[in-house]
Amino acid sequence: MSGITLSKIYIDMKKLLLVLTLLMVINATYSQKRFNLTFLASPQVAWMTSDSKEVKGDKSFLGFGYGVEGDIFLGNENYSILTGLTVSTAGGSLIYKQPIEFGGVQLPINTKVDYALKYLEIPLAVKMRTKDFNRMRFYAQFGLTNWINIKSKATTSDHSFEKETIRDEVRFYNIGLNVGAGLEYDLGHGNALTGGIVYSNGFTDVTTNSTINDVTTLKVLRFRLGFIF
Repeated sequence: MSGITLSKIYIDMKKLLLVLTLLMVINATYSQKRFNLTFLASPQVAWMTSDSKEVKGDKSFLGFGYGVEGDIFLGNENYSILTGLTVSTAGGSLIYKQPIEFGGVQLPINTKVDYALKYLEIPLAVKMRTKDFNRMRFYAQFGLTNWINIKSKATTSDHSFEKETIRDEVRFYNIGLNVGAGLEYDLGHGNALTGGIVYSNGFTDVTTNSTINDVTTLKVLRFRLGFIF
């Protein structure tokens, strides 16, 4: 997909984020809250696995995510639909046990490829919260994570690639499981701090390598920290 198309998608996502923010600020004036808006940051660990014996998962990738999420309440504050928009860095390392064609270059047997990926993430999950207990609420969420790739770089052990941009070796879109749990601490006046753990497990193939018939999936474990208002 062309750079122009990616730029347009990125601009559209920013517009969506702005609209979501405005709607939540407006609805915060209602006596009964209809939305929660959370600004969040999430240190995270990602790794990649393959279902082929010819591809071995290697070291993990330390990444970071940031952005905004919103809870749309379903009648009361115990149940909501969670969605939002975040920017997330992920990746991992794979060792190819046979020669492969990669980025127009023939890589030798047992070459390790380090993938550094950046995504726009759009979660869509059901979130369940307990009632307030000593200013705290516990929550659990279950749903989907949508990954839209906006940047991909690779480094190979044979030095053919050194943090070089790759365009055709990573798929544009990926979808995965989104499951997590955590707690919220009420600060008063509609504000709260939140922390938790969210696990995302990709369903679809991250890579486009045609040399090996496999499915490589992305997995991310994130430590979610945020401010709610």
